[in-house]
Amino acid sequence: MTTTMVHDNQRRNSIITSLVATVLAASLLLFLFASNNTSQLSSFTTLRNNNNSIEAEAEPNNHYRRQLQQDLRDPRTVAPRLPQSLQVPSETAMFAIQQQQQLAPLEEDPPATFSFRVDPKEKNCIDPKEVEGMANALKELYEKHGVRAFPRNGFLLGIIRHGGFLPNEKVPDADLGIISTDVDRMTVAEGTWVRNEIIKFGEYKLVRYPVEEDWVSWKGRDPRTGEQYPFFRVRINRRPFFSGRAQSVYPYGHDSGKFFFPRLNLARYNHESHTREMLRYNDEGANYRLLDTDELLSQDNNEDGLQIGTVFDSTFECMVLKQFYFTTIYVPCDYEAILQAFYGRDWNHVENRGGGGKGNRPAEKLSNKENRKSLQGGPKPLCT
Repeated sequence: MTTTMVHDNQRRNSIITSLVATVLAASLLLFLFASNNTSQLSSFTTLRNNNNSIEAEAEPNNHYRRQLQQDLRDPRTVAPRLPQSLQVPSETAMFAIQQQQQLAPLEEDPPATFSFRVDPKEKNCIDPKEVEGMANALKELYEKHGVRAFPRNGFLLGIIRHGGFLPNEKVPDADLGIISTDVDRMTVAEGTWVRNEIIKFGEYKLVRYPVEEDWVSWKGRDPRTGEQYPFFRVRINRRPFFSGRAQSVYPYGHDSGKFFFPRLNLARYNHESHTREMLRYNDEGANYRLLDTDELLSQDNNEDGLQIGTVFDSTFECMVLKQFYFTTIYVPCDYEAILQAFYGRDWNHVENRGGGGKGNRPAEKLSNKENRKSLQGGPKPLCT
């Protein structure tokens, strides 16, 4: 009896010892696993914070610059292309972007950037929220829906030459263009709601406005057929981030591979100064044409009442991201050719807008010294 009890006690002690050892070993493994995960999580958090530039003590301007550097590393800066026969805009556009991402490895160093100032005392300074809202809305509109809305005229000039709004523009204006056939396509796209002049899809609402009859040099007629265009301007709403107007850029009937933008001159407002500018720019390589006859505008054929437009040697199939203050915005890949069509070969030379494009004072080029100063000064400053 005594011997049996001793053996039972030994077995019980052996079992207890084994259980304790197993628990200790499991606890040790759990501790090591948790320590390793904590270390990895800490490293991941540090990496994420570094990548997103989340530093509470950083100055706002430095934060903007770090955000810009990340945006400029974006492979979409290698110009995704949008095919003409776009049946499913979102899938096709994203496929083009993904292809570029595969073909274009990220550079070790971000490209050179424009500098910009933050000056809340500057009259008509730029609200950063408006910059970010516009850039994001236009990116999403293109990448998800294949609708090309982009900076044009002075707005495009400011982005390419200064990295933002023109510094010498008294009241900055976000001049936008939109490809008219993209708007037409959305009226029959799957998932689109259309009623009268309103088109709704995703988070967007496009409102089409008819051609206005106030212009001296634009009557809203299709140069191919003579018929009135159904719309001329589009209001783009992406609440609550962005609401802005975009003027139609139309296919050019005399050449299927080109587009044109109407020249909008108002009598007793800017018609005289704009006409003098068009003639000078054409002498310097611009492309203002009589749309109905496809003649280059000149002193000999210029008459009030004729339809005039800037004709672009571009299909607008390719879009590329460019710096827009602390973020990036899509512009046509052929931006240099487009700017030359607007302003001639010397588009990179800063001009004084005189009366702001109004009245009898056309734009005049700055001296070389003033030009260098303007180019080095950056765009119109941000407010905060």
